[in-house]
Amino acid sequence: MTAPALSGREPLGSPLNSQQLQVLTQALAGLNPGQLAWVSGYLAGVAGLAAPAVAASAQPAAAVTVLYGSQTGNAQRVAAALGSQAAARGLALQVISMADYQPRELARARLVLIVISTQGEGEPPESARELHAFLHGKRAPRLDDLRFGVLGLGDSSYEHFCRAAQDFDQRLAALGAQRVLARECCDLDFDGPAQRWTHQALDAVAALAPVPTRTAAVVTLPGVHLAPQPRYDRANPYPASLIGQRRLTTDAAIADVRHLAFAVEPQQFRYAPGDVLGVNFRNDPLLVEQVLDATGLDAAVVVNLGGERLTLGQALLERLELTQLHPQVVQAWAQLCHDPRLDAVVDDRTRLRGYAGGRQLLDLLTDFPAVPEPAAFAASLHALQPRLYSIACSQAEFADEVHLAVSVVRFEAHGRTHLGGASGFLAERLAEDATTGLYLVENREFRLPQDQSTPVIMIGAGTGIAPYRAFMQQRAADGATGRNWLVFGNRHFHRDFLYQLDWQAWRKAGLLHRTSLAFSRDGAGQVYVQQRLREEAAELYRWLAEGAHLYVCGAIAMGQAVHAALLEVAARSGGLDPEAAEEFIEGLRSAGRYHRDLY
Repeated sequence: MTAPALSGREPLGSPLNSQQLQVLTQALAGLNPGQLAWVSGYLAGVAGLAAPAVAASAQPAAAVTVLYGSQTGNAQRVAAALGSQAAARGLALQVISMADYQPRELARARLVLIVISTQGEGEPPESARELHAFLHGKRAPRLDDLRFGVLGLGDSSYEHFCRAAQDFDQRLAALGAQRVLARECCDLDFDGPAQRWTHQALDAVAALAPVPTRTAAVVTLPGVHLAPQPRYDRANPYPASLIGQRRLTTDAAIADVRHLAFAVEPQQFRYAPGDVLGVNFRNDPLLVEQVLDATGLDAAVVVNLGGERLTLGQALLERLELTQLHPQVVQAWAQLCHDPRLDAVVDDRTRLRGYAGGRQLLDLLTDFPAVPEPAAFAASLHALQPRLYSIACSQAEFADEVHLAVSVVRFEAHGRTHLGGASGFLAERLAEDATTGLYLVENREFRLPQDQSTPVIMIGAGTGIAPYRAFMQQRAADGATGRNWLVFGNRHFHRDFLYQLDWQAWRKAGLLHRTSLAFSRDGAGQVYVQQRLREEAAELYRWLAEGAHLYVCGAIAMGQAVHAALLEVAARSGGLDPEAAEEFIEGLRSAGRYHRDLY
């Protein structure tokens, strides 16, 4: 049984109008019976009423806040699971994005559990930056009455593994807060460790204010009819069929960028401009054969993955990561092959990261051959992870479709051709009309301004232009009067100007008011988007002074270069010293006017 579905008009006797009912429907979508019962009691408490249909005491076990900071949806998913398990145990617990939490509320909180990912070079996700800055600033209060726990999600292939989690954990303790359990830092395969931490956290919460176990009953609101509603996520992806693809770059271009269109049912799969799509895929069968040949293993041998028995061939095809080589996998292989040359690589962390960063699994197996036990080999590999892509269209224009701009990873190295896992699957192995699993990752920190008269400045490089195509389609559909400025960079104008015809059409129609292009391989000198920002500093500062929202989408290095350029623009055109320029840019971010989506 799932959350209730409300009809399109007000139920008899309902005090809510149709718009309010629609918002309520979306909020309740996918909740299980225990969650629904908890929500009903919570709402009754807010209204000062007796909670209906909940047995035993209506008093919660403990007032707990779960704060999550998520960029790709993983931390949000873990926080939501924590909330579900808390409800099943009769614990009153609210789950809130850090973007929606007022930092000063921490001074009044008594028990907080934090679930946070780490981005780039040890930075918190965009949604967590304000709270992170507040805690590390001069205004941070003493938190002697606060108890807390921190769960971090990260990737140990980066130098600053789970740095954001460490920052929150250490700073809260420095401000006087007390840990109810030790910090846990999870790597890419985080499901098991996160589940263990969740159990420990809920045990700690229950120990602070134990209550008898009770069963929560399902509550049916007046005029509400229960009906199944699918909820598509990473564990239950939407089966979308590929209805078309075309190449966006010319045959002479270095990069092979594809436009892909999938069919979706608009009533079941809703997204907003700025959102991200998770794509499930299967590995290349040829690559699986090469891995089996390199290890001397039989595809038909049965292995156990997470309690499930399946053949090694099936595991390599559908369940295990083959194209992104992680340092942990290199370390595990070193223990299996016992090669002193690989031991020397593993013992030097910088060398280890460099080795893994430029290779795939087959390169490792070829460089340091061995014949491992099948079970040990399967256990040494990471789970196959979906890939994330910015959505390149708006449902205001394509109601029953979702579009992606995918750069195909293909390169020659170490004596063979390498092909990306997901990009190769989408571009070369997924036939038209075939289906694959998709799921939505909401990107609430990368949204268009609600005020349609607000100007927007869209800065991107390469496939970082994708969300801006969605922005422009939405702005056109809404009749937005705010001006639009595109700052875009790539290699060559004639080879790599992604969606060029769309941008030219918007320019001709008067919807795109300004363009600043930087094609690094055209002309004698290499020009990048950050240089265009410096060249047009006066106009850029003028737009910002008039209330424009600023968007940056692309690689982390590009985002860092753009940020440095913005500081220079603020200093030069605003007449600010370095500290004041920093405050100006951070002020844009705090006001929700500086949005970044970096990868």
